[in-house]
Parts: sequence; structure tokens; C-alpha cells
Amino acid sequence: MAVWIQAQQLQGDALHQMQSLYGQHFPIEVRHYLSQWIEGQLWDAIDLENPQEEFKAKRLLDSLIQELQKKAEHQVGEDGFLLKIKLGHYASQLKSTYDRCPLELVRCIKHILYTEQRLVREANNSSSPLGGMIDSMSQKYQQINQAFEELRILTQDTENDLRKLQHNQEYFIIQYQESLRIQAQLSSLATLPPADRQLREPSLLSKRATVEAWLTREANTLQKYRLVSVCTHTYTHTHILLKEMKGALSLFLLYLTLHQHHASCLNHLNNTHVKHLFFLFFPLSDSSGEILNNNCVMEYHQTTGTLSAHFRNMSLKRIKRSDRRGAESVTEEKFTILFESQFSVGGNELVFQVKTLSLPVVVIVHGSQDNNATATVLWDNAFAEPGRVPFIVPDKVLWPQLCDALNMKYRAEVQSNRGLSEENLVFLAQKAFSSSSCNPEDYRSMTMTWSQFNRESLPGRNFTFWQWFDGVMELTKKHLKPHWNDGAILGFVNKQQAQDMLMSKPNGTFLLRFSDSEIGGITIAWVAENPNKTGERMVWNLMPYTTKDFSIRSLADRISDLNHLLFLYPDRPKDEVFSKYYTPPLSKAVDGYVKPQIKQVVPEFATPNPDPAANPTYMDHAASPAVSHPSNYGIYPAIGDSMLDNDGDFDLDDTMDVARHVEELLRRPMDGQWSGQQS
Repeated sequence: MAVWIQAQQLQGDALHQMQSLYGQHFPIEVRHYLSQWIEGQLWDAIDLENPQEEFKAKRLLDSLIQELQKKAEHQVGEDGFLLKIKLGHYASQLKSTYDRCPLELVRCIKHILYTEQRLVREANNSSSPLGGMIDSMSQKYQQINQAFEELRILTQDTENDLRKLQHNQEYFIIQYQESLRIQAQLSSLATLPPADRQLREPSLLSKRATVEAWLTREANTLQKYRLVSVCTHTYTHTHILLKEMKGALSLFLLYLTLHQHHASCLNHLNNTHVKHLFFLFFPLSDSSGEILNNNCVMEYHQTTGTLSAHFRNMSLKRIKRSDRRGAESVTEEKFTILFESQFSVGGNELVFQVKTLSLPVVVIVHGSQDNNATATVLWDNAFAEPGRVPFIVPDKVLWPQLCDALNMKYRAEVQSNRGLSEENLVFLAQKAFSSSSCNPEDYRSMTMTWSQFNRESLPGRNFTFWQWFDGVMELTKKHLKPHWNDGAILGFVNKQQAQDMLMSKPNGTFLLRFSDSEIGGITIAWVAENPNKTGERMVWNLMPYTTKDFSIRSLADRISDLNHLLFLYPDRPKDEVFSKYYTPPLSKAVDGYVKPQIKQVVPEFATPNPDPAANPTYMDHAASPAVSHPSNYGIYPAIGDSMLDNDGDFDLDDTMDVARHVEELLRRPMDGQWSGQQS
């Protein structure tokens, strides 16, 4: 006997369960009028896990719709008129619901048939001779069995849906990363010659358009699949339905936020209903801080199809730190910011909540902690693995990986198209690993640990590898950017390498290199005669300049002051390289006052000038650390070491005191001259 005929004879709770199987996703009228056709199809022969089976499911869907249309056409008479309209409507409804996902129709009908067979079997067993034994079982036991069976089916269906979604989303992510890679290539075309740019740009633009079109289409498909899947399983509880709907829209909104493409479904959003609730510091699962002024209304941008929030006057009120382990410092503790929003769709009929976490955040209380905190964030952003537990990162990485991260950071921080060359990276490897090898291949398989990067000091120094590198970036960014872009600074050269390079060049040849012994320092090395040995040459190294020195006088002006510096390595006249950065000459005296000027002098290479009126008044910076100060210079009194601090650095306050003293001396004869003219 047909299952449907037996199902119609069910009574009580079994009949109610059977009726609950049907609804908008599959009307009971379709089951009734096509019962023989439905039970005659091989639904179990279709593997729901195999995407290749979709064409079979599509064929069954088309056949089902054709059977419904035939049944509708055969309806005649007054009673048949309404049924004809109903069946035609059901045919259109099933086509629109399952046309994009025919496997869901198969899943739905398989579930219906299985449940009907179970209910009929249980009803038959209760009326058989064995019925007494079954009736003796407790009602609770039967309910448990039924609940387990339903849970098993739900679990299986959910697992199937999850696997499909994971597969689709993984491929979606791969394509999105491909779009980012293409965008990066397009951005890099700006550095190429026009001919090369015109050659490569059209193909990249075509690729980008193709990938973006696919992403937009796939985002819509994923959303529809999730929504159809939810509507199909109407037997699930309300809270499960809402959870599934939230997940579908969260995925779609994530794509819109990242890709910044307009989508038609967002036209239904009412931006008055879109409000940002709050965000707070949130490591793993517990709140660790409190932020003031953390609420704002999100704005919907019609042109881009995106939402944005701007937090103004926001401040951190409280932070709770966790217990640190071993050598871990406060600048290694990572937090994250939780963003949570709520919005409604369709006139408040559906309310959704979306959440996302920020990249790692390090909380510091003083500017001196900035470089160590930056190291923590850089290491995490560069070497975090996909799908990690926040915020676990590898303790060691290959040197080439670190080179890529350092080069990217250097270019971004200095805002320069000139990155780190292979020679620069070899120098950094020598510094990091205390090696003397100049072969890049020797370092490709070497690894660097976090401790080597920013915990352990470099041999013979009181700073770490990162602190030295960060100091170089800061100095270059603030004071040396134009010279770095011009290629005037070799920078990453040690003292011995500088000596070997300069000894083969004429006297007066110099180069600029970053100091090995001082954070954020740069020195001038030049070749000249040895004053203590006639006919012998030697390389001199000037005391390193820091940010403090360049806030007084620029690098170009200091090089201009030193007349013994003639050629920038290898053979470029210094004025050709630096003259465009020289400070213009001072204007003439105004109201009888002569402006003093600070000028750098290396006493061993200075030429005394007996005529005090020939040049403006100059004050010395400091001599090379390799030589001592003479007792006097020219006609000026000796400048003692009071201008230098204990570390030999330039002291601006003391220098300005001397400058004011000289200015006062210069003013005296001028005052007398003016007095004589007025009398």
C-alpha cells in the first residue's frame, strides 16, 4: 500500500507530526496530488554531498514542476478552477525556491518520506500483536527516541550545509585574496615607466573586473543559499531560524565591508535603524577595559554601499592586564577591540547583530614604550597564521620572511619608493646574527626568534635589533627622507666596510652610514691624510648625529659647512647632491644687529681666518671622536667641553648661551659706531 494512503489514516499526535512536515517550502497539496509520482522517484540514489549530482536534482525539480502543470491543466469544472490556480501557483513557487539549489528539494522530500514511513511503521506496530509490548514502554522513552531521531536528522542536515558553506566560503576567500593581490599590483604600477605601465595595466584591470564580478555574484549566491536553506527547514525552532538568518547576512555584510562594492540588497536598509551599540577591549573571552564615548550612529554611504562609524573624543578609562609569564613585558600583551552593531531590515521585522574583532592592540602609558609595542604589533600582523587562536603567533620565523616584513614596514614608515636593497638586508642579517658573511644565500634558511628580534640586546650593545632598526626609521622619516630618496645615504654599512670602500677613492670622498653604536644615529665617514704620518691616508668617522642635532642644523647644511668633504661616494660632487637643500644665506644686518649663525667645524680640518669681518660668526658643533680639541681655533677663544654632555652629545642650551655671549660682544662696537654717528 502507498505510504501516502497509510499516512492519511494516522491519528492523534502522529497525524499532527505528519502535518507539520509541510508548509511554504513544500505544500501538502503537492504531496497529495503527486503522491504516486513522488513515491516512484529514486530520491535515495542522489548523493547530497556530491555537487556533481546537482544536475540529477535539477532534472527531478523540472519533472516535478511539469507534473504539477499537467495536473493543473486537467482540472475542469467549478471545483477544479480553484485547484488549477493553486497548483499553478505551487509550480511557480517551487521553481523560484529551488531553481538555484535543487539539492535542497531532494533533501526536503527525503526527509518527508522518511518521517512518514517512520510514523506509519510506528502506527502499524501499535496495532499488531506486539503492540502490547510497545504500549508497555513508557511514554517518556518513546519521546526520547523520537527526539534522538529528529536530532540525528537535523545534525546530519546541518553538517551537510556546513560543509558546503565552508567549501564555498574558502573559495570565496581565495578569490578575495586574489582581488587584493591584483589591486596591489595595480598600485605598484605607479612606480613603473609609462610604457611598462600601459603594457601591464589593461590586463590587470580586466582581471580585477572579472574577479570583482565573481565576488559580487558569489556573495549574492551564498546569501540566497543560506536563506533558502533556512526556509526549507521550517520545523526548526525559531531561535535556530534567527541564528541562521543572522549568519547569512553577517557573511554578506562582511563582504560588502571588505570589498566596498554596492549591492542592491542594501537599498532596503534604513540608516535610521542602523546604530552602533558599543565596543570595548576584548582579549579572548573577557572584557579587559572600559572606553568612554564609545557609542555612535553608523552612516550609510549610498554611493559605495558601505557603513562607517566615526568615534570622536574617545578615551580609555580603565585597562586590566593579565599576569605576565617569564620575560614577557607589558608591551608584549595584546588586546583586541570588539565592534558590535545592531540593525533592522524590513521595517523592524528582522533585527540583526553583527560583531567583529580588530587587529591586535597594545596599550602603553608612555611614549618610550612605543617602539617595543610597535614590534609586537608588527610581528603579529606579519606572521599570524590563518585560523589561529587569537593571538597566537610563531616564536621564530625564517629570515627571508622577516626581511619582507622589515622592507614593507620601512617603506610605509618612511613613505618612500626606495626600499631595502639586497645589500641592506645582508647588513641587517650580519647585525642580527653577529655574522661576517656577505652571501645572501647563507641566511635564507636561518631563523630569527622573537627574543632575538626584541628581547635580547645585540652583542656589546644595550639595545635590541628592532630598537636599532626602529631608530633608523624614525631618523630617516623625520630628517633624512629626501636624501634617502635621492640615494645619497648608503646607510646600512658598517665601519669596516666604509673604510674599505673609501680607501680606494680620492681624499675628500665621504659617505653617510647609520651608526652601529647609537640608536637613531647617522655618521659621516671620509678619507683624508693622516696628520700624524706624512703620506699616509686614513678614514675618519664623525660623531653620530641624532634627531636632536638635526633640529638645530640640517644634514645638508652640516655637510656644506665641512669644506674638506668634496665628493659623495663614489664620485659625485657634494654641491651637486646637496645644494638644493642648503639653507639660503642670511639677510643683511637690520637696525644695526648682526645675526649669529651656528656652523659646524671639525677643528683638525678647519682653516683659521684672521679677518673677523670676512665671515659671519660661527660656533662649532663637535670634532671627530677620533681626535682631540685644540687649545684654540682661529681668532676665537677656545670652546671647552661644556658644550658637550657626558656622552659627547651636542647641548643646545649651552651652545645658545655662548652664541648670545658672542652676539653681545659683536654688538658693542656697533653700538659705539651708531652712538658716534648720532652725536
